Amino acid sequence: MKFAYEIQNKTVKIWRCFSYGREIEIPDSLEGYPVVELAPYAFSEHLEEGRLEEKLIAGEVLLSQEDEAPALCGLRLRGVHLPSSLRKIGAYAFYNCSNLESISLHSSLKDLGAGIFTGCHHVKEFTLTLDHTQTSCLQEILMELGEELRLTICQEGREARLVFPEFYEEGVENTPARILMTQMHGSGMHYRNCFYEKRFDFHAYDGCFLRARAQEREDLVLELAVSRLRFPFDLGAEERAVYEGYLREHLSQAGGWAVDQRDMELLRWLIQDFLFGEEAFREKGQAREGAFEEKELLRRILGQAAEQGFAEGNAFLLDELHRRFPVEEESFEF
Repeated sequence: MKFAYEIQNKTVKIWRCFSYGREIEIPDSLEGYPVVELAPYAFSEHLEEGRLEEKLIAGEVLLSQEDEAPALCGLRLRGVHLPSSLRKIGAYAFYNCSNLESISLHSSLKDLGAGIFTGCHHVKEFTLTLDHTQTSCLQEILMELGEELRLTICQEGREARLVFPEFYEEGVENTPARILMTQMHGSGMHYRNCFYEKRFDFHAYDGCFLRARAQEREDLVLELAVSRLRFPFDLGAEERAVYEGYLREHLSQAGGWAVDQRDMELLRWLIQDFLFGEEAFREKGQAREGAFEEKELLRRILGQAAEQGFAEGNAFLLDELHRRFPVEEESFEF
């Protein structure tokens, strides 16, 4: 991996990255100086190569190595991991990196240029590590990424996994009034406005759930609920109850989703922690009034796993069924 970089006031500005791979992790420092900035168009094919070449010839920009690795930019870029030392990203740094799928950065990033993610329509995963202030440029970034997105927020051993639905604007002509009206589609815009003074507001995020239920497809709403319950970063009691109520009504679909994804961690959580967890026992009491429904639910999900050929899930569900609902031995009197 090679970098074209400039040293300014004992800090490093990255102009270009070179690699044979499709993902890159930018280091915290080069030559002992912290990496604090990405140049405009750093990962875009629209960077003025002539200008960069002039700076290289003049010695203003240096190369970390002399190998012939190609520039990692444009359609080649799939994933980027930015360091905690980074403070600024120049304008259009990722312009038209349309195959970019994953991004990770830190809340220490404070200065964003215009349109840094313009043309990045396939970002699926975003990871943000928060510092003690919990402030970040996250809202500005989310507004540029209008497609469906999964965000992981990490802070001091805690983790939240959030889903942001898609949103898009549509211009609709009001012919009698001769004006063009803008209509917003999807609940994604509401989710992206859950901020207060650059801090993410989990309470406001959870308050969007009823809107999502009305506007989004069922599997996405289900993922919203499951993600918040599995990773309950700042999840209030009232909001938890809403998510739990929805999930209990859709447990069969959730089990089918876990089976379809071949996701054993999710399947174990649904069965062992949610369906048969301590909270469930306290709610229903020791008499287990819902035992018949739970047994039938396990059987339905087991049938789905068998139909899908999901051997590991099938074995787990069969074991849970036998362990929790053992067949009683018949007794005979003589």
